Amino acid sequence: MNVRVSGCGALLWDAGQLVWDDYLDHRQFALADGVERVLRWFTGFRDLGSVRELGGDPGEAAHWHQVATVLAGHDILIAENGPRHQREQAIEEAWQPWGRLARAYHFSTRSHAGTAMRTAEQDNEELEAKVLTDPPPPAFWSLPGTTRLALPDAGPGVWRHRDLLDVLHRRRSRRYFGPSALPLETVAALLKTAAGPLPRADGPLTQAGVDLDPNGVVTDSWQRVFKTSPSGGARHPTEVYLYARNVQGLDPGAYHYAAADHTLEFLGRRLDDERLVAAVGGQDWVAGAGALIFYTSVIARNQWKYSFPRVYRALMMDVGHLSQTVYLLATAAGLHITFTAALRDQVVEELLGCDPARHLVIGTSVIGVPPAS
Repeated sequence: MNVRVSGCGALLWDAGQLVWDDYLDHRQFALADGVERVLRWFTGFRDLGSVRELGGDPGEAAHWHQVATVLAGHDILIAENGPRHQREQAIEEAWQPWGRLARAYHFSTRSHAGTAMRTAEQDNEELEAKVLTDPPPPAFWSLPGTTRLALPDAGPGVWRHRDLLDVLHRRRSRRYFGPSALPLETVAALLKTAAGPLPRADGPLTQAGVDLDPNGVVTDSWQRVFKTSPSGGARHPTEVYLYARNVQGLDPGAYHYAAADHTLEFLGRRLDDERLVAAVGGQDWVAGAGALIFYTSVIARNQWKYSFPRVYRALMMDVGHLSQTVYLLATAAGLHITFTAALRDQVVEELLGCDPARHLVIGTSVIGVPPAS
């Protein structure tokens, strides 16, 4: 029987122990010292018995053959044309353009038919106990030492299109903008409606002891809030930043939107158009925009409730929900808008002051006024 090392597993170094992680079947095996010699031997298909050549005497040769047999029994070594090999071939072919790490993440977070699922009651019971000793991270934050600008409330004239079906059919990704500045009132209305908290709760939370903070925001001990876009577990990990390029009444540069009190916090950093275009993947049409809304994810908010890595997927969905709301609001206000995830993350992190280990840059909406007809 010819065998080789599985292509859908990985070697990990964990606290001084070499571990094989089979991400297809969600199994991990601690490996004894020297087993890596066997794995190197079978980097390509070879007869299982050939591993005896690693031994200098009959006893050692038998030992390596036994080790290889055990590895084959756990699909760390896979048989040529066997069921596992055929399964891996299909996966490797389908995922080849995105590379090994992308498929490793997907399949390691793919749930199986027998995956244990927690009930809402179990979650609630655990979190009610957890919050007493390990409070959740704040649902909102503000940045100390920044200049704060109170934003205006929106007047009824901001929304030119109010019918939902009309707005849905009008929504388009438009990458061209006119030279006029974005009205601050429109930008403020868009931020508040998309990213601001709603002043009341509906459904089960109203039965769980809801409090209003001094700003009239619905909160509870779990720091749950409600917004116009859905968020898994009401965690709302997405933070919103405004990059004002051409907005009436705003100095150009980066701002954090402090959603709890509807203010902008000036970060004191700006880019010229050349560097702004470079930050957004070299897409030169960005240089005509009035503003960019950057979306970042604060992973601690979701990690507090959900410890399993599958929830990383929810961070992307959260930004998807929120950015679609921004799309519709911009359309309702008569603006041009598009979304892009083609960012140079490191440049944007430095612009916004994000810690890449804990605060992830995800994407941006690019907004401007339409060209004059």
